[in-house]
Amino acid sequence: MKANKRKHFRLKEQLSVFRCPVKYLFEHNALSQDISENGICLLAAYRMDIGEKVDLNIYLPESKEPIVAGAEVVRRNETNDPKYPYLMGLKFIRINQEARAEIVKHIKFYLLKQ
Repeated sequence: MKANKRKHFRLKEQLSVFRCPVKYLFEHNALSQDISENGICLLAAYRMDIGEKVDLNIYLPESKEPIVAGAEVVRRNETNDPKYPYLMGLKFIRINQEARAEIVKHIKFYLLKQ
């Protein structure tokens, strides 16, 4: 049995996310599979390489403005979904404390609703 190395709870929720690889000037729409205060797992239409850096705009339902973060691809798998053929794990590498606090607040709020 594989040990769980994660230190933070991951909220399984679909959020709208726009990602822009640092080396490109255009955005791609993606959908989150889960989110924690340290990273996000995305279903995406376009493949990214492990180690690739990306800028994210994450749209929480209760926020008017997106959470802005820089992230690095740390895991990539393929899916059977023709619309989102890639599942990518991203670790936040650039996120301000207010944005991280918003994510934590969102996770706690969602858990209280259940």
